[in-house]
Amino acid sequence: MGNRSVLFWSGGKDCLMALEQVLESETSSVAYLLTTYDEMTNRVPFHGIHIDLIKAQASSLRIPLVTVPLPHKPSNIEYQNILHSHLDSLLQQGVDSVIFGDIFLEDLRTYRESLIQENKLNAVFPLWGKSTNILSSHLVSKGYKAVICGIDTELVSEKSLGQDYDENFLNQLSDHVDPCGENGEFHTFIYDGRLFEKKIDYVARPKTNSLYGKYKSIELDTTT
Repeated sequence: MGNRSVLFWSGGKDCLMALEQVLESETSSVAYLLTTYDEMTNRVPFHGIHIDLIKAQASSLRIPLVTVPLPHKPSNIEYQNILHSHLDSLLQQGVDSVIFGDIFLEDLRTYRESLIQENKLNAVFPLWGKSTNILSSHLVSKGYKAVICGIDTELVSEKSLGQDYDENFLNQLSDHVDPCGENGEFHTFIYDGRLFEKKIDYVARPKTNSLYGKYKSIELDTTT
């Protein structure tokens, strides 16, 4: 393996599939996972995942985790400045590329590439252009376990919150919903699978309100 990479890690299934793809292709060494989180709530934005669960994932995957605390509802400039600082530090440690789990959103890819260009890092998209039907089927058939932790209530039933991402969930989705939730229809937390040394135990709690209008999430915490 030549390149040393950092993988943007939200705790969900897409970043896990990106990790699996990179490890199988042996094109890069994943030196770190990187997760941004709200320093007021200690949770990953939108996903509702407590940072301690992200740490448990990284430990089970046996990959060092870089945690990036963000102010509550940061401006884009604040976000970029904080992220650039952490990426500069990783650059000094020999990291030369950043891995993202995006699949087909061109505007998001362009934003990601411009974001890390200032740090002179390469952007890598191992899932880019792949069929989301194939990716979703692959994840389920390989025995990975993920829970639905956030949804767009206009597109996905609220009954799905806290349920597993499995064949039953996929079969219930309308034709307007991407099976990987690539358009933001839903988010997941991956808690078990062949790359994990051990299963991640979690507790799901309902949220009393939503800060993001039609978007609703549950809160996932450690069991301790």
